[in-house]
Amino acid sequence: MVNHAKLQYYKQNYCLVCMTGLLGCRWHRYKQSTRDSRKRDLVVFTLVLLTFLFIDFLLYYVLIAKNDVYNLNWYMFWEFKKWISMHTILLAVVVTLFCYLFLLMILSVCHVINGHQLYTHPVHIVFVVLCLCFCIAVTVVLDELWKTEWAVVWLSLKITGPFLQIGVVTLMTALTWIIAKQWLTLSTCCVQFVWLTVYLIVMSGLYISPLFIESPCVKVIKDIPHKPNIIGHRGAPALAPENTLISFQTAMNYNVYGIETDIRLSYDGVPFVFHDSTFRRTTNIADVFPDYIDSSVSAFNISEIKQLNVGSWFLKENPFGTVGDLSDEEKNIYNSQSIPTFEELLTLVNKTDLILMMDVFGTSEWHPEHNRTIKIYMEMIKNSGIPKSRVWVTGNHKDYNVTSIPFPETNNPVQYVMRDNFTHVNFEHHMLSGEEIMEFQKYNITTNVFQVSAVWLYSLYWCMGLSSVTSDKCHVLERLKEPIWHLPPRNYLILWIAVDVLSALAVITIFIVQRIHHKDDAINPESVSLNSRIRISENFSSTRSRRSMKEKLLIKDVTADIFDDPEGEDYGIEANYTVQSLDGQAMARELRSNRQQDDRIELT
Repeated sequence: MVNHAKLQYYKQNYCLVCMTGLLGCRWHRYKQSTRDSRKRDLVVFTLVLLTFLFIDFLLYYVLIAKNDVYNLNWYMFWEFKKWISMHTILLAVVVTLFCYLFLLMILSVCHVINGHQLYTHPVHIVFVVLCLCFCIAVTVVLDELWKTEWAVVWLSLKITGPFLQIGVVTLMTALTWIIAKQWLTLSTCCVQFVWLTVYLIVMSGLYISPLFIESPCVKVIKDIPHKPNIIGHRGAPALAPENTLISFQTAMNYNVYGIETDIRLSYDGVPFVFHDSTFRRTTNIADVFPDYIDSSVSAFNISEIKQLNVGSWFLKENPFGTVGDLSDEEKNIYNSQSIPTFEELLTLVNKTDLILMMDVFGTSEWHPEHNRTIKIYMEMIKNSGIPKSRVWVTGNHKDYNVTSIPFPETNNPVQYVMRDNFTHVNFEHHMLSGEEIMEFQKYNITTNVFQVSAVWLYSLYWCMGLSSVTSDKCHVLERLKEPIWHLPPRNYLILWIAVDVLSALAVITIFIVQRIHHKDDAINPESVSLNSRIRISENFSSTRSRRSMKEKLLIKDVTADIFDDPEGEDYGIEANYTVQSLDGQAMARELRSNRQQDDRIELT
């Protein structure tokens, strides 16, 4: 068998120096080893690869979770009593780790392409292990605190799946050049067969994966449903302070179908518009009533509530990163906003034909109007003159004994909704499938999904045929004229088959070309000459080793004064050895003389 070892060159090559230096801290030319990678090197590379794939998944998760970033930040506020853009921090950390691991992967691939040993410096290994631990810890925490987001990630595959399949097939096809080259250097046919089988299984799975991708965006243009209506969640909170009159007015400027809000009751029985159970997050209560920061909002009279500023926090915290786009005039208007009463909101809505969706909150038992809270809300709605068809109240109406406003928030199946004669249903975005939407449409039941702010998620529900969505970013969704992508089934089938066929042809071609190159290397004069020298060296080393053992056995029991060999004249006897007499010294000289003669004969 011919050993395809490479000659070691030390010609100056700054690219190779940077490559080996960055990965293994081998900045000198004589350290650029071209010998085969050790098992330890391969284990480290596998660890880097697995960690890189893990960080890829985590990055995808964080990007998809951007739709619910406000909910995450809101949760972190109640944990730490401070507004923290946790999603931005997490995204920055994940992107940094992704870039670091991507660099390691590129350097490793370059080592393989150039035939260098895959040596990774221990410092890199430590960082990779820390990255892997970080990924595992973050995944566990997210699973505990944000379990519902896994359903969103799964849902996102319906719209990103076709592109991910094409991208992964293209990447694997490009990597086949390296895979085929390494596969041909495997030692035995059995090992080659095992790895070839694994490779074929992976590629075959990628080729047929579109059969398992059910994307609602794959449909004929004429079959794309009507654009879902947009309901401003607390107005337009991405552009103005949430649940303020200016926020509702801003939302109306973007042709929304309706506005969503939250209603609570003051201690003196006046309904007002507010979401949180305390005033800590969105008001300046720390300046006005510092001793009652965490008191219930229903413990304040309406006159006290009107003293609070509900716009300054928006300019200070910049929750959606849009404050920088505001003019000085808009900032002054926002900075003077107060908490509106429910009556003020009804007056504003009554001037339009918009839908009013409400989350109504009850009061604690200590509240003087505890038993009449919902009744007060309903009486005010009736007295406003707004038709019942334009007022949607979410919540459990059975508990509140409110059945005249037919918009329950429920997770019940269609049969339950039809049994109670509900005409509208409201779901969180991760709880509704395309089949359920179609089933609701079949029975003429209007379906709304709340907290849809990402364009991809809105496009997905658009293709599913959803009736309406509640969104924080009505100004973004309103600009869309069609889903971000849609493709007729025939065109998608052609694209899918074309990509798979081209990939298969490329893979076959690559293996053939690499096989030809492999044979050329086998008869390369340089390799043959080198391997001849290697065989001579191996035979010489073997003979020399046997003679050394004999020599050691001859003088094993001899002890005397120590003397040194001149440097570079090691002929198999220990560099430092002892003899007992002149006879022993003569024996050693005779052995050296015989050794030199044998060496000259072998080399000739």
